[in-house]
Amino acid sequence: MATDGDAEAGVELCPLRLNLEFRDLSYVVPGAKGAAPKQVLRQVSGRFLSGRLAAVLGASGAGKTSLLNVLSGFRTTGVTGRVTVNGQMRPWSDFRRISCYITQEFTMLDNLTVHESLELAARLKLGPGCDRNLVVNYILRLMNLQDSLNTRVKNLSGGEKKRLSIGVELVTNPPIMFFDEPTSGLDSISSVQMISHLKSLAGGGRTVICVVHQPSSRLFQMFDDLLVMSDGQCIYNGFISNMIETFEAAGFHYPMYYNPADFALEVACKERGQTIENLVNFYVQKNFSNEAHEEKDVMELHDPKEETVNEETRMISNGEANHDPAAQNRAAVRKWYCSSPYPISRWRQFAILLQRSMRCTFRDTHLAYIRFVTHVVVGLLLGTLYYGIGNDAAKVESNVACLFFFIMFLFFSNAVPTVHAFPLEASVFLREHLNNWYCLTSYYFAKLLSDIPLQVLCPACFVLIAYFMTGQPYDHQRIYMFLLVCMLMTMIAQTLGLVAGAICNIQLGTFILAAVTIPMFLFSGFFMRLDDIPSYFVPLTYLSLFRYGFEAIVLCIYGFGRKNLVCSEIYCYYKDPSKFLENMGMAHSDYWMDICGLVTWLVILQLTLFVTLNIRLHKSR
Repeated sequence: MATDGDAEAGVELCPLRLNLEFRDLSYVVPGAKGAAPKQVLRQVSGRFLSGRLAAVLGASGAGKTSLLNVLSGFRTTGVTGRVTVNGQMRPWSDFRRISCYITQEFTMLDNLTVHESLELAARLKLGPGCDRNLVVNYILRLMNLQDSLNTRVKNLSGGEKKRLSIGVELVTNPPIMFFDEPTSGLDSISSVQMISHLKSLAGGGRTVICVVHQPSSRLFQMFDDLLVMSDGQCIYNGFISNMIETFEAAGFHYPMYYNPADFALEVACKERGQTIENLVNFYVQKNFSNEAHEEKDVMELHDPKEETVNEETRMISNGEANHDPAAQNRAAVRKWYCSSPYPISRWRQFAILLQRSMRCTFRDTHLAYIRFVTHVVVGLLLGTLYYGIGNDAAKVESNVACLFFFIMFLFFSNAVPTVHAFPLEASVFLREHLNNWYCLTSYYFAKLLSDIPLQVLCPACFVLIAYFMTGQPYDHQRIYMFLLVCMLMTMIAQTLGLVAGAICNIQLGTFILAAVTIPMFLFSGFFMRLDDIPSYFVPLTYLSLFRYGFEAIVLCIYGFGRKNLVCSEIYCYYKDPSKFLENMGMAHSDYWMDICGLVTWLVILQLTLFVTLNIRLHKSR
C-alpha cells in the first residue's frame, strides 16, 4: 500500500509482504565459571504480520530484547526453535538482507550531517540502477528531517537522531523492521510522533516490530498487535483489542479506566495474584496457522539452494505474469535471496568507506586539528629546550634523551586518542555490517588507508621542526631515515590504539595500552645498556618495539660513519660518534634490521586488528 505522496515520490514503500512466525524458540546463554547456563527465552511462540505495527511488552529482564536479537538474526549461538517467513524456514544467513534492526543504542558517526548519513547509506545499500537522490529526498520528507539537512549528527536532538536511525535503514525499503525501544529518551510528544512514523511504515506493507517500555495509554492504542513476555515466555500474542478479553477469560480482572499497557505489565509481573501458567500453556500449544487474523495471501519463500525452476518462474521471466501480484512477490523474493549479499562490489564499498572515513577524520577536532597543533607546539618546545645540541660532543647524553622523547611523544600522542575515539566507530561498524551494509575487508582497508595522511603529516611536522632546531645533522639521507622511523612508530602507535579500542571500552583500553607498552621501555636500551641486561631477559629486548625504534633513531644520528662532533668543552669523550655507539652496545647494530623489526610489529598489529574485528562480529551473533 502506498500513499499519494509515496507514489508522487516514485518510491515503492514495500517490495515484499512477509509474515514472520516462530515456534518453540529458546535462547540459552552460558553462565560464569561453575554456574549453570541461563535460559533467557523459554519455548516462545508467536507471529508478526505484514502491514501491522506490533509491540513487544514485558517487564525488565523478561526477554524482549533477546527475542528481537534472535528473530533479527543478530543472535544465533545458543538458539533453538523454528523461525519461518511466509510459512517457509528462514535462511539464517540471508535474512538480514531483507530486514533491519534498529537497536536502542543506535550509534552513528557524529561528524557526518543528516544528508551525508543518508547519502552514504544510499550509496552503500543501493545498486547503480537506483535513483539515490530520489530515495534520500523521499526519506528526508518521510522522517521530517528537511530542516536538519546540514546539521551534524552530534548536534541533533534525541527525536531527530531516532528518526535518522530509522531513515538510514529505510534506504533499502526492508519489508521487516525491528526496533528496540524506539521511544526511550523521548518526551511524550516525540514518542507519539515516533510511533506515528512507524505506523506509517507498517501501513506501507512492512512488518514492524517494536519493543516498548511502559507506554502511555495513547501510545499503546496506536499499535495493532501485541506480544507480552513474562520470564522469557509468551503469555499473549494477538490483536491489541483482544488482550483485555483474553486476560479476563483467564481470571485477570481489568479495572475500569485503567491503562491497558499497565494492566498487561502487572499480569506479566504476577502482581495480579493469579498464576500465568494457563496463559503460557495456551500460547505454547496454539496452532498459529489457524489464527483469526491470519493473512489470506501467504506467499512461498524457498531456499535458493533447493529451489527448482517451475512453470510460474518461466512465466514471470517471460512477462506473462505481470498482472499476478502473488507471482510477482514470489519472484521478487527469489531474486532478493539469490542475488549477491551486497548490492555493490567490494571495491566500490572500499571507495565509499574510504571517503567517509577521511571526511570524519578531518572533521574530528580531537583527532585532526588538536593532534596536529599538539605536534607543532611540542616540536617547538622540544626544539627550544634542546636547541642546537645535536652536534655538540659534550651533550651527547642530553641529545640521546631528546631522541628518546621523540619516540615517546610520537607513540603516546597517537595511541591514546585512538583508544578514546575508536570504540564508537567500532560499534557503528558492527551495526552496519550486521545490517548488511558492507563486508569486513572493505571497512578494514578503508580504515587502514584513511589514517595514513595524519600518520604522515603529524610526525613530519613535529620532526622537521624539532630536528633542525635541536641541531641534528643536515644530511638528506639521515633526515629521510629519521622520518621513516618516526612514521613507523606513529603507525604502530595508532594501530595498537585501534586494537585496544576494538577489544574493550575506553577505560580498560587505556589501561591495557599502558600495561603492554611501559614494560617495553625497560628493554629499549635507553634506561639500561643492551649489553648490561641479564641474559635471561635478553629475549624480551627482541620483543620490545621501542628497542627497534630507539636503536634505529640513534643509528640515524650517530651511525653510518658520521664525522667527529664539535666539542664545546676542554675534553669530550664522545667526540667520535663510534665510541658512543660502542658504549651503548649498538656498534654492530643494523638500521635496516631495526626497520624490519618495526615493520614486523606493524604487520602483526594490523593482522591482530583484523582478527579482533572478525571475532567481535562472531561474538555479537
